[in-house]
Amino acid sequence: MQAVSFGEERKDADSKTEVIGNDCFLGQIATFMENLHLSYDEVVYKIPYRNLVIMQKDKLHAVYGSKVDKESGRSMSERRRKNKKKEK
Repeated sequence: MQAVSFGEERKDADSKTEVIGNDCFLGQIATFMENLHLSYDEVVYKIPYRNLVIMQKDKLHAVYGSKVDKESGRSMSERRRKNKKKEK
C-alpha cells in the first residue's frame, strides 16, 4: 500500500484550493482527534484509517456563496413560459 499525503485525500478533483500540513502520521492523528473530537485510542486502535478519512470529508462545515437548488425540467420550462408572457 502506497502512502498518499493527507492533502491529496482531502481536496476535490477539480479544486484549486490546497490543504497543507499533516505530512506525517502524527499530524494526521492530531487532526482527526481535533476535528472529529475523538480520543487517541479511537483514532489509533479502534477506527480504521479509511473510515476516519470518510468521517473527516463528511463532517458538516460552513459553505459560502449562493445555493443552487435542483429543479426538474418541467418546472424550468414553466418558468420560461411565464417569463416570456411577462415580456410581451
